[in-house]
Amino acid sequence: MVISVVNGKGGVGKTSTSVNLAIALAARGNKVILLDADLGLANVEVLLGLNSLYNLQHVIDGEKSITQILVQGPGGIS
Repeated sequence: MVISVVNGKGGVGKTSTSVNLAIALAARGNKVILLDADLGLANVEVLLGLNSLYNLQHVIDGEKSITQILVQGPGGIS
């Protein structure tokens, strides 16, 4: 299953909604990968307290695969 949270306007709560939805789904035993596709202002890492060396731009540029940029977050979220 793929769930997409989108809106053309910034500051409407897309990231907060996505993070909370991911946590809730993972808590119910689902395998969850949360992808912040905002190349300019991605904030999922900030909300989850994560730091990664790579991001989606590295995948787009062909430097890394999507599985190589995944990091483990709280509650089993990748």
